[in-house]
Order: sequence, then structure tokens, then C-alpha cells
Amino acid sequence: MITITLQLTPEQAAGLARFAEKTGWEEAMAVLYPHVDKDIRCDQTHSILEALDRVGKALADAHVRGWPWIDTGKVTG
Repeated sequence: MITITLQLTPEQAAGLARFAEKTGWEEAMAVLYPHVDKDIRCDQTHSILEALDRVGKALADAHVRGWPWIDTGKVTG
């Protein structure tokens, strides 16, 4: 297991939370090499999405939300 600690601005954290929330299978698959066996890429995509889910949960536990940042570019109204 690897543990990381990050220091982010509130805006960076909100943006990362939004990215983790909205990133799905197709986006994760798109960053992988198409010449690699599809089964391997599927496993890698699953790993990417599991990691993003953990990031999203950690941000939620820290009370980070994507709104109002998504509408205003700021974390607070």
C-alpha cells in the first residue's frame, strides 16, 4: 500500500474532487496505450477508477465539494 499526503489550495481540492467525480471508464481507458492487450487495459482502467474513488472519498471526508467552485471558480460564495 502507498500512502500520500497532499497540500492543495481549496480551489485545487475542489477541482480534483470534481474531476474524480466525473471521470469514468472511457476517460480512464483513453490514457492507456491501445496496443496493449485489452484485458490488461481493462484491469488498468479498473485500478485507475478505484484510485480516483479513494481520492474522491478522501476529499469528501475533508469536506471538499465541487460546488460552488464548478459555477464560480471559487470555493465559497
